[in-house]
Amino acid sequence: MNNLQNHINIDEVTKVMLTELKDECFRYIRLTDQIELDGLTENQLSNILGELTASVAHIKIHSESLKEVIEV
Repeated sequence: MNNLQNHINIDEVTKVMLTELKDECFRYIRLTDQIELDGLTENQLSNILGELTASVAHIKIHSESLKEVIEV
């Protein structure tokens, strides 16, 4: 991202939004990796799926908000 910032002037709010989206994407990846672990209990799987649902919702919200800022 630093290379992008060197070429384009990105305001602080947009930088924060990009960072939040990136962090949530990494969280989603970690959760999907956890689903692939052997020996998960039904309760563990249920908890991971619940967290994945929240993560997908957050990604959608962050993406829509960021799209609005970028398109302005």
